[in-house]
Amino acid sequence: MQSHPMSPRLRAGLVMFLNFFAWGVYLVPMGKYLSKAFPGDTAVIGLAYGVGPLAAMISPLIAGWIADRALAPRKLLALLSFIAALLIAAIPYVHTAAQFQALLLAHSLCFFAALPILNSVVMASLEDPAKSFGSIRLWGTIGWIGSGLLIGSVLSRWDSEIATGPWTFRLAGLALIGVAMLSPALADPLPSKETKSSGGISGYAILGDAKFLIFLVCSCLFCIPLALYYAYANFFLSTAGLADSESWMTLGQVSEVIFLALLPVVLVRFSAKTVLLVGMACWALRYALFGYANGASAMLLTGVALHGLCYDFFFVTGMLYADKLAPAGMRNTAQAIVSWATLGLGMWIGNMIAPLLHARYIHEVDGKTVFDPMFWLVPAGFAAVLLVLFAIIFRDNSRLTTETA
Repeated sequence: MQSHPMSPRLRAGLVMFLNFFAWGVYLVPMGKYLSKAFPGDTAVIGLAYGVGPLAAMISPLIAGWIADRALAPRKLLALLSFIAALLIAAIPYVHTAAQFQALLLAHSLCFFAALPILNSVVMASLEDPAKSFGSIRLWGTIGWIGSGLLIGSVLSRWDSEIATGPWTFRLAGLALIGVAMLSPALADPLPSKETKSSGGISGYAILGDAKFLIFLVCSCLFCIPLALYYAYANFFLSTAGLADSESWMTLGQVSEVIFLALLPVVLVRFSAKTVLLVGMACWALRYALFGYANGASAMLLTGVALHGLCYDFFFVTGMLYADKLAPAGMRNTAQAIVSWATLGLGMWIGNMIAPLLHARYIHEVDGKTVFDPMFWLVPAGFAAVLLVLFAIIFRDNSRLTTETA
């Protein structure tokens, strides 16, 4: 690989920042954009937010297979990011909701194919991923926060309609161009001897590992209740009387930055199973706090602030566990399988169940939207049951790293 003026950690952090900036800068305000672009279309917003999980079930496995066998992962990441950039930047030029959904799906297929490869090449660029990945991944969170601040607090001063205009998509495209330019300077995961000699390992080989399979199934099931938070938390907080709920939601991202910084220390001292269990327990606790809050701001904000423990200890630890467990030539595929099961299938099932809970537990009372506590207590109970099952059947008590953080 050619020398590069940036250090590996700086390159990896910058790519993470740009990738998650690109994701957040259009995704968060997309509902407002659609309500203005296609007024009266009651289905367009729900369909648009369902595109991501659908794409995450289709493209990551294919891209992971290609990255492990046919094309250098960093080059594939650059190619996918470049195509995704062109597609997202073209969205403001469509004229119908059907065209919007089609272009967004095409973009999402590329973006979600690239996401697990990004994790894989970033880990390959670090000497000890278990120690360093958390501190690199937090730059993705900073990128997400930065996108919101740029749109909501900076550019909105010059253009109050920035969130409903085309520039959110154009900025996403520019950021992904940056990802495409920097990706070739990252490292490729080393192929295993089996990959070199046989032309690749079967994608089903890693599923034959009982530990990985149990982890994968539990992660998939656990993402079913998780979908409710991303779809309804902001809406719920606003109906619960918490003024300026969008600003309060950033507590979750601040918490994520803090716990990402602490994650390497935690992984040295505790097993991956313990860390995953803490993350799962916090999801159940968060929903219980929402269910029993009854408008109490302290309980609501505590639930939001738990996001760092929820996301970092569950999702990020899961990525690291998959990277450790997978054979050298299967790491791209392993990340793709985890992405398919969590961001794809699990979230998609959750989004399909959400309307049923909405119809049963969200009501209009005297012109105001009211959440029945059971809307949150049902997923809290589901998460608690999965927590107990995971604690019983998942028997890998190894640590991801034993070196001092």
